[in-house]
Amino acid sequence: MKPISSIILAALLAACVQAYGCVVVESSAISDRAGAGNPISSSASDLGFLRLVAPQGLTQTALANLLSNCATGKVSGVTTELSMRDFLIVQSYTVSVNAVCN
Repeated sequence: MKPISSIILAALLAACVQAYGCVVVESSAISDRAGAGNPISSSASDLGFLRLVAPQGLTQTALANLLSNCATGKVSGVTTELSMRDFLIVQSYTVSVNAVCN
């Protein structure tokens, strides 16, 4: 009975680790962060498969969401961050955008 229970325990541990997923975060600055105005932010998310089929247009969607938060449409200090959570064959991608509305 002991070998079977240790196998079950190991399988449960592996399932918990996989359910949590591995996270990769990459970020980049589009322009200088300095600027006076109101800070605004937005994000967009989608799923990919096997790291072969990545979602398209996440950055454009996040930027459009960001601009909708700024009445003047003039932003500065734009930074983007891509985070990916890996669940075996499925990946969850999220692009976050922060800026200052002038």
